[in-house]
Amino acid sequence: MTSTATKNLFDELHHGYRIDRDFGAVYDRTPAAADDLTQIRGVDTREAVILNRLGVYFFPQVALWSRHEAAAFADELGMSTSTLLDEQWIQQARDLSVPRPEPGATAHLPASAIRTVSLLACSLIAGCLIVYWLSTRSDSPVAGVLSADITSIRVPANARLMQAHVNPGDEVFSGDVLLTLEKSEHLSIIASQEKRVEELRRQLQEAQARAKLDLQWRTRELDREISDVRTRAHIIEAANVPLPEPLRAEAAPRPVSGPEGQRVAVRTVSNSRTVKEYCPVNRGNHMIFIAGRTGESSIGVPRPKQTARPNIVPQPQPLPAPESPTVLASEPRVDLLSIEASAIESRLQKLEELRDILPEQVRQAAGVESVRLQFEEAAERLENFRSVSREVDIASPGYGKVGLIRYQTGDQMSAGEVMLKILHTDRRYVLMYVPSRRVNEVEVGMEVALEFPGAEVYRGRVADLPMLADPASQSDQSFIPVRVTPTGKLWPEIPIGSQIDISLGGGSVL
Repeated sequence: MTSTATKNLFDELHHGYRIDRDFGAVYDRTPAAADDLTQIRGVDTREAVILNRLGVYFFPQVALWSRHEAAAFADELGMSTSTLLDEQWIQQARDLSVPRPEPGATAHLPASAIRTVSLLACSLIAGCLIVYWLSTRSDSPVAGVLSADITSIRVPANARLMQAHVNPGDEVFSGDVLLTLEKSEHLSIIASQEKRVEELRRQLQEAQARAKLDLQWRTRELDREISDVRTRAHIIEAANVPLPEPLRAEAAPRPVSGPEGQRVAVRTVSNSRTVKEYCPVNRGNHMIFIAGRTGESSIGVPRPKQTARPNIVPQPQPLPAPESPTVLASEPRVDLLSIEASAIESRLQKLEELRDILPEQVRQAAGVESVRLQFEEAAERLENFRSVSREVDIASPGYGKVGLIRYQTGDQMSAGEVMLKILHTDRRYVLMYVPSRRVNEVEVGMEVALEFPGAEVYRGRVADLPMLADPASQSDQSFIPVRVTPTGKLWPEIPIGSQIDISLGGGSVL
């Protein structure tokens, strides 16, 4: 090859090549345009791809190969150098290379520059019009995606997953048990209620203890007061004043109810004494007091000492006749003592009634009944909580296939989180994405043709149309999702998410 021809071949190469020691002129980057190397006999698609990978894209590169470079490419192509030379790759590349015209030569153009530019502009405008017409054809198909109704099963309350009865992809029917949960909140409620019951039990024991002590103290005080009243009744009886029958029965020693229902014998604290003499002074409406040691009385007449046995009432002694005419008659004195005896009888009756209701009043004052009712109510609620099962079975709401279960056995779950999803394959539909400029071609109830994978055509009906589907408010690049439901024969069983071609005209899909 002459130096002039070699120079012309290098001139035909695009800028950006380099000279490799083994492969000659090669490109490190893929140029914007390249020659079809398969036009060389013996170069198939495999060889062309390998040559492109090595940086060879143009016929002049092959035409400039030397024997050394041809041998290097033959090794990369997995062929012998003799085969490459026998097939005359280098000579064919020279013939296919279009040399540039020699300097000074006149270029013969098929038309002038103005005519060429005008022709290109007209072609571009015509192409744009054709593309726009094709995009606005009413029967051009739109894309859709096969979908189905999905139900999300959420955690009803804080719980722990005990067991999963299904696996992802299983077919389930309405009422089938999907998962079994253990309510964590139920356990905390039981623990809180147990603390409440123990606290009320302690309060009840404290209230009962206070009521017991208060009852003992008040019972002793009341028995002491009753004993004093009965002592006064004995004094009046010793004055030879007949006591009323109820008071006479009450004045006798009898057993009374003590603390905790014990029966004790109550006797008068003081011994009855017989009044020997009375002062001839009218002391109406006054009480008579007698000293225990000296025997003196409040009426001013001393009484001789005598030894009296406890709890034994001595027999009354007859009173001596008055020595002085100034001594009052016994009838007014007896009337006054009768009035005093009636007052003592009324007081004794009130005290007895008070002793009967004292235990209940003490319990009410100590709050025993209130705390007891609270304790019984809390204990009943605790038993109810314990009787309720802590396990909850989650059932399928309808027919479908189980999606991915997001938890494993033993995991803690918070209320409201999605545990799994049920894909209702019997409620399938196609979500058709209509370009906003064509949304006016769609209306609710219109039938469309759907081409499923495998060139099977089925029918569908537009179920609803979004309210924002207004072509004036949408950009040219936006899409409006429209739901299409089955009509006619059943759609084939294909995976959810498969792409469907839809013809809005309702006819055959192009």
